[in-house]
Amino acid sequence: MIDDGPELMISSLLITLSFSFCFQITVIILYLSNRLQVYYRLFLGTFIINTILMIVTTVIIFRSPQSLRAVDLDFIVWIISGLVLIVLLFLKATIVVRIMKRTKDPEFYSVNFFGKKVYEKGIVKPGEFATITLTMPFFLMIGAYFVARLLNFIYYGKI
Repeated sequence: MIDDGPELMISSLLITLSFSFCFQITVIILYLSNRLQVYYRLFLGTFIINTILMIVTTVIIFRSPQSLRAVDLDFIVWIISGLVLIVLLFLKATIVVRIMKRTKDPEFYSVNFFGKKVYEKGIVKPGEFATITLTMPFFLMIGAYFVARLLNFIYYGKI
């Protein structure tokens, strides 16, 4: 009988590694768009952390290869999809809040002859529009997967 230690450790490391990869991709995008030294250092830090996590995961798997078979990948993918869903929802909410703040700024609107606000060009930046538009399919797919698995867990007790 195998104890739950290696399976739990492998699952935790895989979840941590996947989020570290997502964070590293975000840092790369931020560095390429801003060219700030802080993002470069953060990229190097995430690179080192990812390397260490990969080595530790590999060593654990080589020490007990039978424990890899016992890892519940459905659960890991479900957890990752839920956290990615939360991140995408936070990203979309942040963009909408920024746009709403701009609607109240007099720089982005003028008042017409009838006393109504007429919004000027540039209230929604092209990058924000592209981000909301391009992340929508991923948001819907990941959200549907997460909710379907959650309902399956609630109704039938298994993921």
